[in-house]
Amino acid sequence: MTTHTEHEILSQPQVWRQTIDALDPTTLTAPFRNGITDVLVTGCGSTHYLAMSAAALLRQAGLRAWALPASELIAQAQPRLANPAGTVLLAISRSGTTTETVMAAEHFRRVGGHSIAVITCCPDSTLAEAGDVVWAATAAAEQSVAQTRSFSSMQLIVSAIAGALQGGDPSALSALPPAASAILDRSRPVMAALAGDDANETFFFLGSGALYGIASEGMLKLKEMSLTSSEAYHAMEFRHGPMSMCDDRAAVIALVSPERSSLEEAVLSDISEFGSRLVTVGVEGHHRIPGDIPRWASVALYLLPLQLLALERALGKGLDPDSPRHLTAVIHLNAPPEAV
Repeated sequence: MTTHTEHEILSQPQVWRQTIDALDPTTLTAPFRNGITDVLVTGCGSTHYLAMSAAALLRQAGLRAWALPASELIAQAQPRLANPAGTVLLAISRSGTTTETVMAAEHFRRVGGHSIAVITCCPDSTLAEAGDVVWAATAAAEQSVAQTRSFSSMQLIVSAIAGALQGGDPSALSALPPAASAILDRSRPVMAALAGDDANETFFFLGSGALYGIASEGMLKLKEMSLTSSEAYHAMEFRHGPMSMCDDRAAVIALVSPERSSLEEAVLSDISEFGSRLVTVGVEGHHRIPGDIPRWASVALYLLPLQLLALERALGKGLDPDSPRHLTAVIHLNAPPEAV
């Protein structure tokens, strides 16, 4: 069965090229200059996990940045900002109409926030209209409920911003579409085998820094599409309790950066000793991330094998990955008048 989700995953190299070509490099750093001290990054669901990755990349670029779900940035949860005049809100939403994210932007304006930057796939949306600057991945629009190419394309925009803030070579982005094609080709049979192994009842996703948000998105994709028990952890945090779940019924997918420490190596060694299936996504193996692509640029590549795992697991269970049960593509809430 050919699904929209399969097409959207496999079309990412082409869509990434369109997204990169559409970026205006002169806009990438402007919102974060001129006395900006803080960046709040927000989204819901998948885009909250993208916000976590974005905040980590912005911190690596020297900004004070952190991520919160949009529901934590509305009046009832976050009535004040420490330094509103020096704070930018980076709001991320595929549709640009998710109620909590729109509410967060409105509240940010009311409490005196400096400016709003928006990353979306829909430049004519409510959220985009509220933004002082808007970056749109219009080529990444999807028919499926679960985000795949929209997430990764918006991640590319985040990476472009982080790279520009660090003075990175923007031509590094041009290496991503061919690298994505190679990873998709190599990873699919491996992930199909992992997905089809009924002995794997629970999946754990590990990642550190910007890769923790990607690990969390991998967890969410597997839950959404295939109704499979899955959890995500910072790599070193896995020792602090979750490792007790390691046995021959668990599979662990570790996102490994080139800078991984010997301490992280020890965690992975323990996982194998406890009988769990260990799969690494990094600079070696079937899911190899090219080592010559800068760290700020390569983040989206780590996501591709995780999307394939979710797709193959769903298809193997006879589920429709395009329409996960109980879910819709956009969440619209009937917010009380005082909330907006």
